[in-house]
Amino acid sequence: MTRPGDNPGCRRAAQLHPTAGHVGNLAADLAAARNPSEVLTALAALEAACREARDWLAVDLVLIDGWSYADVGRAVGTSRQAAAKAYAEPVNARMRATVKGRNNAVVIVPCGTAKLDRPAPAGCLYTGSYHRACRRVADRIGGRLVILSARHGLVTPDTVIEPYELRMGQPGAVTVPTLRAQARRLGIDVAGTVTVLAGRDYADPVTAVWPHAIRPLDGTRGMPEQMARLAELARAPTTPVVTDHRHLASPTEGRAA
Repeated sequence: MTRPGDNPGCRRAAQLHPTAGHVGNLAADLAAARNPSEVLTALAALEAACREARDWLAVDLVLIDGWSYADVGRAVGTSRQAAAKAYAEPVNARMRATVKGRNNAVVIVPCGTAKLDRPAPAGCLYTGSYHRACRRVADRIGGRLVILSARHGLVTPDTVIEPYELRMGQPGAVTVPTLRAQARRLGIDVAGTVTVLAGRDYADPVTAVWPHAIRPLDGTRGMPEQMARLAELARAPTTPVVTDHRHLASPTEGRAA
């Protein structure tokens, strides 16, 4: 039987658990809080992230490193029975999700500069021609549509968010550890096919989460070439699933923006 003190998972928690970096980012937000309201907001977010990180890590240690529930119980200060009661169902659910998720397809499109001037579902907030062009191609590819917001990270089209002014790569933009945590929360971290319809600033963080991501806009230089590539892809009679980043995935339906 392994012991928490001996298990190599104890020495690679940052790699094992993708929300570890997310917790660190939220701790930095707490340190930067400027008034009591911001402190309370940051504390609530940090507390929720710490609970999530603990639960995800416990499940990963059981599934990946072979910990027993007795090992987990010792690490968190509970009995084997309490740990089994707390984590047996999440462990089983994670195994089912992993098997199912490998057959799932995800299409990620970037946010855009042009937005509505009021809070709205992410699928309706972005009004610019570039975002709409990406959405047309996403409709053709099919799979689960996810929008990469520079401020809010990975969001579904029905997630209501406020307008903002921020691009990936700028100070305050969402980080890769947060994207990893969000991918797990959305249940898409094990997706078998991921296509990102975006330039390098947005595609690179996606590839950091999904190294196998298909990047159809690679090789384009600037907005005009990207728009031309998107128009070409939207007109294509079929869009086969390939690993060549110059091409795309397969048809069906996406939605919103």
